[in-house]
Amino acid sequence: MLKTSMGLFILLFYSSSNAQLCSTPTIGEGIVSNCDYCQCSQGISPMETGSTGIRFDFGSLYLGAPYNGSSRLRNSPDQNESFLTNRLTIFYRISSSPITLSLAVPYVTRKSHEPSSDIVSAQTFESNGIGDLVAQVRYIEKQYIDESMVAYSVGVGAKLSTGRSDVKIASGEYLNPDLQPGTGTTDILITGSGFWSLDRTGLGANITAGIVTGRGAPSSDGGYHKYGNYFNGELTARYRIVPEELSEANLSLTLGLGGETRAHETLGGSEIAASCGSIIYVAPGVKYILSTRISADAVVQIPVYQYLFSDPVNSEYQLGESYRFIAGIQYSL
Repeated sequence: MLKTSMGLFILLFYSSSNAQLCSTPTIGEGIVSNCDYCQCSQGISPMETGSTGIRFDFGSLYLGAPYNGSSRLRNSPDQNESFLTNRLTIFYRISSSPITLSLAVPYVTRKSHEPSSDIVSAQTFESNGIGDLVAQVRYIEKQYIDESMVAYSVGVGAKLSTGRSDVKIASGEYLNPDLQPGTGTTDILITGSGFWSLDRTGLGANITAGIVTGRGAPSSDGGYHKYGNYFNGELTARYRIVPEELSEANLSLTLGLGGETRAHETLGGSEIAASCGSIIYVAPGVKYILSTRISADAVVQIPVYQYLFSDPVNSEYQLGESYRFIAGIQYSL
């Protein structure tokens, strides 16, 4: 648990030091926003999925202002991007072993609203469809020390290249890679988690590292667009507000502190200047356990710091996050 927490704070320090994961950029590719990280992040703690069951969750991500480093720039109200993800996850615990398998199937809707070439009117681009499936295997261990419970989890998996990455617009050009249902890559995922609870209080931490492999999505500029490696983590405190004594049904408030950092994207093997960056956010939420089998939760992630690399020479900037909302319901056998 201590090592996991230290890993998160290293991430936060690392993120606030101008995203040193990124090297010197060499090429630009218009306005490029962050991709929808929701389907790669762990969402609910692996501690909650150490059994067989099913989960449905909904995620909404809105990008509404360009950034130059950590400075938010003035933005036209016509320029924004939104990402909606409906995701069904099936998880299966192998007999009485500590091994849990999971498969997440997302359906995504991605939309961009931006000024047209004449600068007067605006144009909208949109796509939807099955996104990239995520398959994982986790080892989960729990133990009780006096009156407290301590648990940890480690896992490996892959974000598979199942979503379309070659959708075209009316002109015949490829849609912006950020708006494609899939990324065109297979990402290797390495995850770790820890959880401690005592009476009405709990403390958990999650980290995920993604290693991007494959050529990426085809681009009208020639070559293929490929996202960079990424790392994210979150430290979350939970407090049960009702009832005072532990029972089958209970309601808890949660508060998280998280961060995320990504390496530069590439186009045809060359780095894109207006890509790469880091974010730190706070995440208030609520968790309601209806019974030993059914639970529901909701959380909103509010950015408190963002550093996004840009290309001022070519007037190319990334859109920063305004908010992210995730809610879900889970049934366990």
